[in-house]
This record gives sequence, C-alpha cells and structure tokens, in this order.
Amino acid sequence: MKKLFEHHIARIDRKIELYTKLSSKLSGTRLTLFLVTLLFAFLASDRLHDLVYSAILISAVIVFLNLMGRHKKVEQFIEKLGFLKQVKEEQIARLELNWDGIPFRDINRDKYLNHPYAQDLNIIGKRSLFQLMDTSIYEGSSNVLSAWLLGHSKDVESIKKRQQLIQELAPLQLFRDKLKVEALYTKSKADRYDWNMEQMLDWLRLPKKTGFLLPLLIMIVLSISNMTLGILALIGTLSSVYFVISFVSYLFMLKLTGDKVKGLFNAAFQMEKLLGSFSNILSHIERFKASDNKSISSFLKVYQEEEIKPSVILKKVRRFSVAASIQKDQLLGPIVNLFIPWNVFFAMKLENLKEELEPKISKWLDKFYELEALNSMANFALLNDGYSFPTFDIDTNALFKAEELGHPLIPEDQKVANNFEIHSGKDLFLITGSNMAGKSTFLRTVGINLVLAYSGAPANARSLNTGLYRIFTSINVNDSLGDGLSHFYAEVKRLRELLDELNKDEDQPLFFFVDEIYKGTNNKERYAGSAAFLREVAGKNGIGMVSTHDLELADLESEIEALSNWHFVESIADGKMSFEYKLKSGPCPSTNALEIMRMEGLPV
Repeated sequence: MKKLFEHHIARIDRKIELYTKLSSKLSGTRLTLFLVTLLFAFLASDRLHDLVYSAILISAVIVFLNLMGRHKKVEQFIEKLGFLKQVKEEQIARLELNWDGIPFRDINRDKYLNHPYAQDLNIIGKRSLFQLMDTSIYEGSSNVLSAWLLGHSKDVESIKKRQQLIQELAPLQLFRDKLKVEALYTKSKADRYDWNMEQMLDWLRLPKKTGFLLPLLIMIVLSISNMTLGILALIGTLSSVYFVISFVSYLFMLKLTGDKVKGLFNAAFQMEKLLGSFSNILSHIERFKASDNKSISSFLKVYQEEEIKPSVILKKVRRFSVAASIQKDQLLGPIVNLFIPWNVFFAMKLENLKEELEPKISKWLDKFYELEALNSMANFALLNDGYSFPTFDIDTNALFKAEELGHPLIPEDQKVANNFEIHSGKDLFLITGSNMAGKSTFLRTVGINLVLAYSGAPANARSLNTGLYRIFTSINVNDSLGDGLSHFYAEVKRLRELLDELNKDEDQPLFFFVDEIYKGTNNKERYAGSAAFLREVAGKNGIGMVSTHDLELADLESEIEALSNWHFVESIADGKMSFEYKLKSGPCPSTNALEIMRMEGLPV
C-alpha cells in the first residue's frame, strides 16, 4: 500500500510540473498579448477605420480575459494537486505511525480528565487513536468522531449501520480524496474575518425580526406618491408643497426602519461568500451517485433531493446577495433608497430566507460532519485491511472472543497478537508477570479494541465477537499536586469510582481494567487491599482484568470462583532479556526485577 501511495505521489509531482510549465506559458502569453494590444492601441488609432480598430481591440480584450480565466483555473488545479499530494503523504505517515507527519487537532483534553477511559487507553491527545484516525478538515467533524470514540451509550443497530457505511466508503478512495481536497482548498481561502459555519448558523438562529410589512406598505405608498406628486409639481399642475410633505414623510419612515436593515449587506455577503466557497464541497457530494441499494445512497439523500439540494438553494442565496449588495455602494445605495424602499424590502426577504435556510443548512452540516467522520474511519479501514469488523452475536458462554488481537498504536513489525476469550462465570482475570512483559499493553489492547468496536470501526483482530459493555479504566493514574493528592490517594479515588460504576443498576455490564493495583503503598497493605478488592468485584455485573506484581494474589483462584490466573513471561540468556508478549494461563512462574538491577550494575 505504501508503494501504491508513493506511485500516486510521483504521478502528482509529474502533473504539478506539467501544469506549472503550462501556467508559465499562459502567464507569458498574457503579458505578450497585453503589451502587443497596448502598442497596437497607440500606433493604430489613426491608421485604421474606427470600426476595425474597435473590433480588434475588443477581440484582444476578450482573448486576454479568456487567458486570465484559463490561467486562474490552472493555478487552482496546481494548488489542489498540492493538497492531494499532502493527503497521500499523510496516508503514508498513518501507515507507518510517523506521528510527526500526522496532523494533530487538540480536542480539549481537560474536558476528558475524568472520563472513564479516554486518557488510559490513549483515545485522545498526541500519539492517540484519535490523531491516527482523524482525517477531518472541519472541527465539527472531529467532534463527531471523538463522540463516537468516547460515547457512553451503545446500540448494536447504530453500530452496524455505521459499520456498513464505513465498509461502503472504504473503497471509494477517489470520492473521499476529492472531498478532502475540496475542503482543504476551501478552508485555505477563508479570511480570518470571514464567518465560519457555526457563526452563520448562530446568525440564522437569531430571533426573527418582525414588523416589516406595515412600514414597507406605507413606504411603497409614499414612494408612489413621491413620484406622482413630483411629476405633477414639475409640470406645474400641483404645488410642490405636497411633494415635500410626502417626501419628508418617506424620509421619516426610512429613518424609522434604519435598525431593521442594519447589517443587511454584511450578513448577506458573509452568507453568500461562505456558502459559495463551500458549494464545491456540497456539489461534489450532490453529484456523487451510489447504487440505490447502498446505505451510502440513503445517507447522502439529503444532498440529492431535487427540491432542496444545495445547488438550488445556493442559487437563491446568490440572487439575494447580489440584490442586497446595493447597500454597500455608497453612491447608488442611498440614491435607490431615496426613491424606493429597497433595503427594507430585502431585509424582510432576508428574515424570511433565514427561516427557510436554517433547517436545511443545519441538516447539510450535520450530515457533512458525520460524513467526514465516517471518511476518517473508512480511511482507517483502508489502511488496515487486515483488521476486521467486530460482531455482537453473544451466546450464554462466550462473552468476548478475539483471534489475533493486537494494538493499533504499535508498529506492525513490533506488534504481537494474542487470542483471548471470556466465558460466563470466569470473568475476573488476574494477570501477573515481570516488568516490561506486556501486562499493561495487553489491558490497553483489549480496551482500545472495544472502543473501536463500539465506534463502528474495524478492530485490530482477525476476528472479534463481543457483547456491549461500559468501559472503565484505572491504568495510568497520576497524582494531582494542585488538589494535594498523592499517587496512591488518586488511585484510591479512581477505584472508588470504579466500584460505584460496577454497583450501578445498568443493563450493560461494566468491563473494567486495573493496572498494577495499589502500587503506591507497601507490600502488606497492597496485598490486603488488592485481595479485598478482588473479592468485592467478583460475581458482579461486570468483567474485570487486573494486573499485579503480587504473585501471592494468584492463590485467590481457589477462593474466588470467577477468578482465573494469566501471565506474561520473559527469558534471559547471555545477559539479554527477551519477551514473548504472549498471554499464557496460570500465575507467572518467574520474576525479573533483581536480574534487571544486576544487568544495570546495581547491587542485589
């Protein structure tokens, strides 16, 4: 796949070189034509018939404008090719987990400090699952993706629908790439003073201004009166006093309605500019045709219904914007409004248009943000074609079953996959093992694949079948100097939250992960607290995986029916340590702490 992307990049570079040469030729031709036309205008003005002279000049101007248009299109195409190259380079970076080459969007980690699993499973932040997956250009799309990855509610039908859409979008690379290129190009042209989509929606959702009709009718009557009385005064049929009275009344009404038309042009201009630039994106979606029996066809229907598709609505907005733009003209605007209530009429039309536009644009944007989020997952599926879409067909025995389960944030050449099953009645796992043997990574591997499964994305497994579980972790608990909490007390508080979640009366069981339980205290109290914790959580509405260095806890298997022992082990030969990272049944038969100390030259 990397070779395929490199081949695409090479083709794009050749096209950029070709069109750059064409751009230079067009630029040179434009300059030459301009100079020749200028020279002709000076030298031939008195030597040719006026008609011939004018015809040649007009023809030269038409050719020059045509060259300008063509040159602009070539420059736009070169720019878009540059964005396409960027897309392909990013795909290679995602394949290789080259984090420096993968764009990072901060989604406010502080918001998720107390999230059940966001921090511990590396779902958000730098070098996270979210960074790896997110190909969105717009923040709203990233928010949708993060909500899928971090959401608490899980519904099998919703997950399956999303899986279907992702599977259909994954092979549509041309459609997805072009959509991203158009979005990158559109966003690159935005000025910092321009509205964004959220600002436009905020404006559209402002309370509708009312009270236009009566002032408008009065002003129309006064406008007709002004013209009629003015003409009669000019021809001497009627005294000009009547015209003055009518005209002053009109000016009074114009002043009275000033607040109603305030900001008319700016709002119309901003809306037309934003929707105009966004129109290429919407048009691309509008023109895309999928088979009628495809889920994606139904998903995109909101853009393709004849009466309300974007191209129809955008034409209406453009017509309105042109009409409203007269307000900006400092000469023509006041003159027109002295004769007819132009601004008042279009202010009323604008308020009516807001009512029509807001639900349509809201629907388009919601779908577009969802589409970009789905495209992120489709790209993830394409780049990881060895992954599989999880199933949720749980029987009474197998609560979770995975074959070749791996971690998506570990490079492929370093990854070790494991098979793992959970059966009813044996749903509390005590995992022992030496330092660096893979305990923490395995907990995170199971957790992050559950997150992928519930988001609708493919999981890093040859196959994965699971039930629906709430997820809670206590893996990377940090002390909090600001709150005066030690590491141990922070862990205690986290485990208290875990117990509260486990004791909740919920339909979906809790799947919890605890790494190095009570590692912040002494051996004696750690063992007593860990044993009590395991006894407390066993047999409740949940599945638990707890890792520990305390091998004595393995003896609890004979006491706690739900508990089973598992371990990771290493081997040491010629002063070198090697790890299998393979999960094995039973308690760990060896330790390595003293050997590590000895290898590093410490006294043991």
